[in-house]
Amino acid sequence: MNKKLYCLIILFVLCSSVFAYSFGQNKVNFAPQDFSTIQTMHFDIYFPAGEDQFGRIAALMAEDIYYYIKAEFKVPILARIPIIFYSTKQEFLSTNITYYLLTEGVGGFTESLHNRVVVPFEGSYANLEELLAHELTHAYINAMDNRFVNPNSMLRPTSFPFWFSEGLPEYLSVGGEDDYNNMYLLDMVINNTIGRLNSADGYLAYRLGESFLTFIAETWGREKVPEYFFAIHSSFNLDEATKKVFGMDFEDLESRWHYKLKRDYYPLINSHDIPMENFEQRTFHKKDGSYFNLAPRFSPNGSRYVYYSNAGGRYSIWLAGTQGLAQPQLIFKGEKSGKAEEFYYLRSALSWFPDNQRIAFSAKTATGDKIQILNVNTKKIVQTISIPELQAIYEADVSPDGLFLVLAGQKNMQSDLYLYEIETGKLTQLTDDSYDDAHPRFSPDGKYIAYDSEHKCEKQEISYGLFSDLTRDIFTFNIETGEIVERTFENYDCFSPIWAEDGSKLVFLSYKYNLANYEILDWETGQRAELTKCIAGIMNGDISFDDSYLVISDYFDGAWDIYFDDNPLKNLIYEESSQPQSFVRADDLLQTIDLTRLDYYGKRSKAQHLSKKQSPQQNPRRPHISNNESDKSDSLKHFQDFSWDDKPDSINVPPKIEKYKTKFALDSIWGGLAYSSYTGTVGAIDLTLSDLMGNYGIGISLGISGKIEDSNLFLSFMNLKHRADYGIGVYNFYDETLYRRYRIGQDDYFRLRERELGMLFIYRYPFSRFTRLEFDSQLYYVKQEWDYLAPEDVPTENWQMDISKETDTVIAPGLAFVFDNALFGSTGPMVGWRYYYLIRKSFAKNELNYFTNYLDLRCYNFFEKRYSLAFRLNAGISTGESPQRFNLDGLYGVRALNEDIDGERMILGSAELRFPFFDYLYLAFPVPLQLRNIRGSIFADMGAAWDKNSDFRGVIDGKLNDIKLGYGFGPRLNLGYFVLKFDIAWLTDLSKISKPMYYLSLSEDF
Repeated sequence: MNKKLYCLIILFVLCSSVFAYSFGQNKVNFAPQDFSTIQTMHFDIYFPAGEDQFGRIAALMAEDIYYYIKAEFKVPILARIPIIFYSTKQEFLSTNITYYLLTEGVGGFTESLHNRVVVPFEGSYANLEELLAHELTHAYINAMDNRFVNPNSMLRPTSFPFWFSEGLPEYLSVGGEDDYNNMYLLDMVINNTIGRLNSADGYLAYRLGESFLTFIAETWGREKVPEYFFAIHSSFNLDEATKKVFGMDFEDLESRWHYKLKRDYYPLINSHDIPMENFEQRTFHKKDGSYFNLAPRFSPNGSRYVYYSNAGGRYSIWLAGTQGLAQPQLIFKGEKSGKAEEFYYLRSALSWFPDNQRIAFSAKTATGDKIQILNVNTKKIVQTISIPELQAIYEADVSPDGLFLVLAGQKNMQSDLYLYEIETGKLTQLTDDSYDDAHPRFSPDGKYIAYDSEHKCEKQEISYGLFSDLTRDIFTFNIETGEIVERTFENYDCFSPIWAEDGSKLVFLSYKYNLANYEILDWETGQRAELTKCIAGIMNGDISFDDSYLVISDYFDGAWDIYFDDNPLKNLIYEESSQPQSFVRADDLLQTIDLTRLDYYGKRSKAQHLSKKQSPQQNPRRPHISNNESDKSDSLKHFQDFSWDDKPDSINVPPKIEKYKTKFALDSIWGGLAYSSYTGTVGAIDLTLSDLMGNYGIGISLGISGKIEDSNLFLSFMNLKHRADYGIGVYNFYDETLYRRYRIGQDDYFRLRERELGMLFIYRYPFSRFTRLEFDSQLYYVKQEWDYLAPEDVPTENWQMDISKETDTVIAPGLAFVFDNALFGSTGPMVGWRYYYLIRKSFAKNELNYFTNYLDLRCYNFFEKRYSLAFRLNAGISTGESPQRFNLDGLYGVRALNEDIDGERMILGSAELRFPFFDYLYLAFPVPLQLRNIRGSIFADMGAAWDKNSDFRGVIDGKLNDIKLGYGFGPRLNLGYFVLKFDIAWLTDLSKISKPMYYLSLSEDF
């Protein structure tokens, strides 16, 4: 759970329930980042303090992308867009701007409330530019629609299907030209799994939407894509918009696209190999439910290999034998402890030490990226290497003698190669430029390092981009002399080199035929040969030390699997190629950018903006709708004059870099006002504010009812900037309860007036992503006053005030330990552990003393593909003059219990089998309805709550008495923002079974 939402919930609910608590994993701000800002014509750019050159590059990049997008939509935006750049992926993942816990799979995001664009820098300016174009397309559309002006308008349903919402930014940022993206299309076409666009979800919806819009642009012209966008936006109906723009039904248009894909991709079946035809398949994603099986690496003696896999739900390290005679073994489970909270999925590498027993790999931790050294036999981490000089460590390779590591790491907005001496901890920088260096590998003799890096090539036909002319090629680095030699010279990517034939040859991946396959290069003569021709694309692989075996990770049939081949270098046909060249970069990448152009994009003053009046003929947010009559004699008046936003070609006011200053903005507001003759003016208002970075939050809740002392008031403040979060709050609560006593003749009445004035404090310290310590304390003064209304005074409401009064002052500190490494399915946790242990002691002036211990322990076992067993144990005990009470009822108690049972002691156990119920359900009558991925649960709950142990009677005469047992089943359906659950439950005492109880709820499984 995100930190801001967590603190808001805690601060509000502590006043009402001491047992209100939350699981959830942590965002760890190990080293809070300071920011600088630069304002351009359209953007407020925020970037890491001290990185002024990067800030100026980012600002120019954003403005160039703006005019590229505007050229498509023809409509300017009227509001400024904030863009926040983080220096690393680790910093980005711990951002407080969004409520959600982010993972490695999130590249960037556009937050809709304030239309903030948030992106990380991961070493490559070319990749950053594509990512920024994607997110700015989202922000541009939000700004055109003006959604962010009214915070409540974010609840408005979008008019675009998901494939269009994400496909359009992909189309504008990539345009169907990315070979890696197209790999997914090829695979779906070849394996006949492409399906319908409106049924697409997840990452594949990005790829399908991009391809579909690229098809429209290639067939009818680029202008048809924005026309289609506005048609869908205005009609709110896909079929109607399709007929309007293309003159056909959407289904017909989609079929034409399918035929086009088949014509493009079916010929590849003849020219390329289905992987299992020429390779032995070693992992089977359909059986174990995995998606990633990546980065295989042979041991130095060639007897076994290691690889990454997420079989079982977590991205982990597995060990397999070269001969494939035994089942692979899980040797290190990732994403469950602070030693490896996460990996760089598509970049993490594995490397062996020469003893054939240890491997090294990079892993993310709460205190930065670390190199972990694992003994594959004992399955234990034997050494952890911290390199604080590097902000990110992507790949690591061990030298043949085991004394050094070569790293691809990031520092000061650059990704370079570094040599690390394991014994002394000495770090030496090998390359130093702004080009992205990756995938380093030692040669067998340890004298050279092969790697891939960006370089400039012939400018391609592309509509935008400071860095669109970058591709990747293979280089070697001489460790002794520092000489760099370029080995390939292509306009397509060549990457991920590995050594073969005792170091005389290099094997590398290339997009020669738009599919990632291995080529082999004689690094002395430059001759090359094709090694593999697989569908749909290889991510990485390795060759054994004696060149006898090749192991690869290939994407096919919807996932990455490991494939194996022997004698891979036989019968190769070498051809002449470019000769290797000693390489010296003439200019650093950023020196090739003309930063003087940024001076054209200074922020316009309000006077400049208003001096060029907009035409009254058209609303710029609804460019195809006009509510005004125009002069029929001049049809040009139908067009909007947007010349005030033309791309500048001269210096305006040069943008200045300034220090970021905290400013608060309204996040949400709700309220109302009324008047009552009894209480006077009654009003309520709730609002929240936060700063741009989400580091600070203010919550205000005012419920005014007559006098201030009779009102409900709450004020809170949260500070989330640092590793330790804290929040404070003050409140005044008032409540009246009326009681009626029935008597023969006339009734009389009692009124309880309760006032509570207090303050709250919460402190939260995360040790890792999964573990945290929480401390909270509540200091409050409580007063209870009883009034009496006699029967004869009822007509006049002449209350006898304060017939009884009680007051107390209480301080109630609590300390809790929380662990949560659970992974979720669509309706609740599927694998992992969660536990929460709380100790709370109150110190009261009078009677409100108690001492409470409470435990919540949960375990989830993913034992079969899509099947999970879940167990829960709750236990609590409270003592003192006013002990707290635990109850058994409710959705998270004993289901089917139809009475209120509580006590000073409680124990509750639950067990559930969670399984797929309906994969696809289609109803034709009375309303056409399609439902997907409906899950089911069979459950049993048993528990008891009691006061004194001496009074507890669990079983009497073979029947359950104080022990309650319920069981049942029900379906669950994820509806996006919540989970819809319907449970049927029965209660039994082992002698009879109750009538069924029915529960309909909007809550996830425990």
